[in-house]
Amino acid sequence: MKKFVRIMALTLVAVMLCATLASCGAPAKDPAKAVDALKEDGYATTKDDTVIPALLKLAGYDLKSVVTGTKTAEDKDGNKTVEHVSVFYFADKDNAEKALDKVKEYASDDKKESDESTWVEPTRSGAMVYYGTKAAIKAAK
Repeated sequence: MKKFVRIMALTLVAVMLCATLASCGAPAKDPAKAVDALKEDGYATTKDDTVIPALLKLAGYDLKSVVTGTKTAEDKDGNKTVEHVSVFYFADKDNAEKALDKVKEYASDDKKESDESTWVEPTRSGAMVYYGTKAAIKAAK
């Protein structure tokens, strides 16, 4: 009986771990796919491959593209919230890691406009750095 309980406990831990990891995903690794996914969910999107990347290149970061998406959502009580996501696609993970602090500075302005309970601080995943609301990040997959 003890063996059965141990196996069952281990199985439950494995299932919960998989569920947790599956729910905490990053946006799409391809900027075009992120834009399409956001548009499909009703977000107003922009993709910048020139202006912001050029500015950050001057600062010493190799940024390839920036995707942003914003929409106003309304809950069942009629309360409106702004959903937002910004995804910075760097040339490699070293550039993304190096630029994380700079993106954190940039994100502070967007955070003021959003509900803090759903806000995700700037996070690095591979060669990209992203931040925004949980719903918007999920929509960018």
